[in-house]
Amino acid sequence: MLSRFVHFGLVGLLLLLSSYTHAQHPSQRLKKLPIPLLDAKKACNPAQITVAKTVLCPGETLYLFSNILPTYRFRWFKDGVLLTSETSYELSVDTPGTYLLEVTNTAIAGCVNTQSVTIGQSTLTKAAITSAGGSVSCTGTTLMASLTGTASPTVTYQWQYNYVAIPGNASSVSATNPGLYRLSISDSDCTVEAPDVTVVESPKPVFPVPSPQCVAGAKPFPLYAEPKDGLFTGPGIQNNLFSAALASGGTHTLTYSVTNAAGCSAATSQTITVIDIPQPDLGPNQTIVVGTRLTFTGPIRPESRPFTYTWEPTADALTGPRVEVQPQQTTTYRLTVSRDGVCPLSSSVQIEVLPGLFVPTAFTPNGDGQNDTWTFTGIEAFPNCRVRIYDRWGSLLLDETPYRQSWDGRIRGERVAAGPYQFVVSPAPNLPERSGTLVVLE
Repeated sequence: MLSRFVHFGLVGLLLLLSSYTHAQHPSQRLKKLPIPLLDAKKACNPAQITVAKTVLCPGETLYLFSNILPTYRFRWFKDGVLLTSETSYELSVDTPGTYLLEVTNTAIAGCVNTQSVTIGQSTLTKAAITSAGGSVSCTGTTLMASLTGTASPTVTYQWQYNYVAIPGNASSVSATNPGLYRLSISDSDCTVEAPDVTVVESPKPVFPVPSPQCVAGAKPFPLYAEPKDGLFTGPGIQNNLFSAALASGGTHTLTYSVTNAAGCSAATSQTITVIDIPQPDLGPNQTIVVGTRLTFTGPIRPESRPFTYTWEPTADALTGPRVEVQPQQTTTYRLTVSRDGVCPLSSSVQIEVLPGLFVPTAFTPNGDGQNDTWTFTGIEAFPNCRVRIYDRWGSLLLDETPYRQSWDGRIRGERVAAGPYQFVVSPAPNLPERSGTLVVLE
């Protein structure tokens, strides 16, 4: 543009000088003529094209200027074709090609000169800013430069955020803050501007760590997160509710995703611990004879964090998943299994302890008043005691329930022969049987 104004000024100066010389005396006119006019009558000067640069940038117009004198006539050609309407000393150019200037000096016969210049087109054509967010650019995304055309190896990138330059020369930038982002791409000849992109603030979801949950007896419950109206995903999630039973025991990762009105999305995750304690079972209530040993076993699961076992009564100092007891009186045992006190499950069993039952292994039914009957000590505590006696050949001699009258060694009124006999004593239906050899002495 500067060259254009210089030439416009020069034309005006020449016309002013020309009019001035015509107003003077003829003897003064020759002295006042500009030097270029005097030179034009003496020499046929070459044609000259002045242009600011020879590469067209996208949407740009270049101006070609000729050297000028009042006696000059101009013709312009593009790629060998005459531009019939272009007869000025200047030519505006917005397409690439080879432009030729023909200058005829009418003051000198046969003074016709030409000069040509080739105007190229920049390889930069169109720039744009793209992002992984598609039509909506949100904070947290990466903005990338997109260039239509073949970029020069020396192309440079200049990013701006809210009209402030971002240092660096990278083809992408992280949109960490909401606002206006601009981009210009330059090579040695041109600069192209990309349409501005407005980055929208993404939501910032807050998802507190959920408390541990128990599988046993748990009901689905809603999780909490902000802002509202997001979506929970992960093991145990159904209809935006969390079910510990559906997730099963272990540590699970849950994700909360939310999208704001602008279409920007964000997500955050937390872990939730689900504790699955098997229901302990100490079995049905029992009745035992004093001195009997019992073994109780709770649920065992090999895990990095084992179960916690709490036994009652605590006076017996019972610990671990497996214990042995020998109660001396009727006692209720209770086992509580938990994970460090969390998610406790319990089971109880009552052990009824009966006095001991002494069964002698010999007696002498000879009528001398000493050991004449087979008498059990403690039989009164076993009202349903059953007694069976077999001979040496396995034949059943006696089967009595309840065993209340001590056996006097007689079967159907007759005394049995001295010798060994087998017996089976069932103190109660829920107590183990006792068997052995009974010797009937003379």
